[in-house]
Amino acid sequence: MASWKDILLDTLKLTDEVKRLNGLTEKLTDRIIDMDKRLVRLETMVEIAQKQLPKN
Repeated sequence: MASWKDILLDTLKLTDEVKRLNGLTEKLTDRIIDMDKRLVRLETMVEIAQKQLPKN
């Protein structure tokens, strides 16, 4: 059975890992939001270009 010191150390390590992963998740969220904005702009440009094409 693990001693209370081992449990405490494991808890601290786990807390640090959760904080690190949370930071990475926030960075990924920011990147996804930026990519979504870029995609919306591209879609808008394509729609405008399609409306400007002459119809045959």
